[in-house]
Formats: sequence, C-alpha cells, structure tokens
Amino acid sequence: MASIRDVARQAEVAIGTVSRVLNGGSHVTDLTRQRVQKAIKELGYKPNPAARALRSNRTHLIALTLPELTNPFYAAIVEGVRQVFEPADFRLVLCSPNSSNNAVPQYIDMLANRYIDGLIVVFDRFSAADNNSIALFRLGRKGFPIVALGPGVASDKPDFDCITSQVPEGLKEAMQHLVEMGHREIAYFGPLKGVVEARLQAYRTALARHKIKIADSLIFRGETTLESGFSRAEELFQRQRRPTAIVAVNDMVAIGAMMALQEHGVSIPEEMSIVGIDDIPLASMVHPTLTTVFQPKEAMGRLAAERLLGRIEKRINSFSAIALSSQLIVRESTGPAPNFRPTTNGQPSAASAQNETMGKRRTLKVEEAAFKDQGNCIQRQRAD
Repeated sequence: MASIRDVARQAEVAIGTVSRVLNGGSHVTDLTRQRVQKAIKELGYKPNPAARALRSNRTHLIALTLPELTNPFYAAIVEGVRQVFEPADFRLVLCSPNSSNNAVPQYIDMLANRYIDGLIVVFDRFSAADNNSIALFRLGRKGFPIVALGPGVASDKPDFDCITSQVPEGLKEAMQHLVEMGHREIAYFGPLKGVVEARLQAYRTALARHKIKIADSLIFRGETTLESGFSRAEELFQRQRRPTAIVAVNDMVAIGAMMALQEHGVSIPEEMSIVGIDDIPLASMVHPTLTTVFQPKEAMGRLAAERLLGRIEKRINSFSAIALSSQLIVRESTGPAPNFRPTTNGQPSAASAQNETMGKRRTLKVEEAAFKDQGNCIQRQRAD
C-alpha cells in the first residue's frame, strides 16, 4: 500500500506539500498540486482517516439528523447537502429518530466532543424551550458549527444558522386559488401542533380574510404520512355533508387522501379539489397531477451545507436566519367547486375562472437553484 512518502517521492515534493494538497491548503502552486494529484492517482494512495484527523484537527464527518427517512421531501434535502460536502471530501452520517431513539442529543454530544466537524438538524417541530434546542443554543454561542433547517426555526437573533421556507405565504396563495374557484367548505388535514402550526394558522387566516367561517369540524387531526391522509379522507364518508376541497399538510397526506377518494369513486377535481405542500416528485406523477406549494428542497439543503462548511473553514463569522421563497404550482387536482355559478357582479364563470387559472399556471419544472439567490431570501444577520 502506497504511503504519503511514496507520493512525495514520485511527485518530487516534500511530504508537507503533499499534506497541504490533501488538506486543501492554499500555499501550493497549481502545477505542484497537479503533480501531487497525479501521483496520488497513479499510486492509488488513500489517506489514513485517523492520522488525517490528528493532523488537521478535523474528522471530515458531518452529522445530518432527519425527522424521518421515508418522505421524499427529506431525500431532496440530503441530496442538496451531499452536493456541497462530497466535493469538499466530507462524509455524511445520517440519522433519524425513527431509527435511533432521539438521535439529536447523541450528535450534540459528538459535536461538543469534536467527534464530528458540524451538525445539520432538520426539524419537523421546533421549540426554543425544548431541551435539544437549548443545547444547540449553548453550543452555537460557543462557536460550534451548527445549522438548523425546517419550518419555524428562524429568529431575529439566531445563535446558529437557520434555514426555512415561506410555506405559510404559499399556503395562503393556495387558499386564494381555491376561494376564487368557488370553494367555501375547505378541509385541513394534518397535525395541529409542532412545526406545522404555522400552516394551520395560514389556513385559518386565509379563511378569515375571505370572511369564511372557520369550522372545527373541517379540521382533521392526523400525521404527516400517506396512511394518515388515506384515513382522514375515509372519515369524510361517515358524514352526510362533505367539503368541496382539501388542503393537506404535505404532499404525502394529499396523495393518501386522493387514493381514498378515488377508491370511493369520487372524481378529482370535479367533485373534490386537493392541494398539497412540498412538490415531491410523486406530485407530478399521480393522476390527476397534484396542485401543491413548492418548497426549494435541494436549495435548502445546499444552502445549509454551504453555511456549515463556511463556518467549519472559518470563512463565515456571522449567523443568518434565511427564508427561501415558496410557490404555488397549479396542476390537475384543483378545479371549480361543484355547482359554482357566475355571480351578478361581473365575476367570471366557473369555466372562465378555470381557464384563467390554467393560463396562469407556473412552469411545473421549477429550477430550485433560483431560490438560492439572496434576492429571493429574507436574511437577517448578527455578528458573532
């Protein structure tokens, strides 16, 4: 097995030069760097991770904790993180509370003891009073590299970097879309507490804005899974009167609801309109295709990773709270409410309203990279 000495000998440089190339040092000419990299490739040299960690005081390991591993939304975030750290020669350690009981404290301890170089925590629920959050605040104030990602994590004076998206604004746009097509009885499927409280509040706010009575009977408490969406939709058939539209907490719940409705012979959107949140790949593959609030998932992952890498390499010395834009994507699962008729005040008919909406449809393939642009972000910074 080739050693660092063998690489130095073949490249005709000092061992320290090889070390600087391996560690990304800047005091190496391009020509020398190319010679060293060529020697490494020809000899098949593999650095010893333990020795490398001792020399650089880095493990080149990043921990990424996720609420669950089955939702495609989180897979897209992981991909965004990978795109940044893999070229930088860092390795990801993935963990979910579903696979390891309450993994966040474990990785907080690992970061505090320098077993990992940085930590990205993706929250599905966030509370400043939570023990995990308190521990993160404490480490953040001490300068440990941490990024929190997910709805509700942003604050005016963050103690670590916070990345989120403006889903409540996108949800209000979705509610506006439904109301304009005559829907007045709109159900909500999803958890009532935790990080998604802002989504439920956006639903309530939109109803109040349009002077539509907020009926508790139309709020269906559930989880964020396909199975929960299916079960909540099944409950609709135990009622004499059903809503004309459903707003789901995410796409998985929306698709589960679509499956149940279709099993009962309900035509979508002619008899029931459905809106999801996230725009996972499956949303554009189901039939009918799902109207949803797009979140820039990969962009959120990339931005979180870029912020974390910048802090590890001491290029970034401030904390940021960044909210990326969300966007309503109108597809086939929404249409005019049943029996929607033209009004006498010059408002459009159901057909013309649908045609106008169809004409304003956004491009279904959204370039997530555009959401990285600081012009599309709300960013507040505080000096360390």
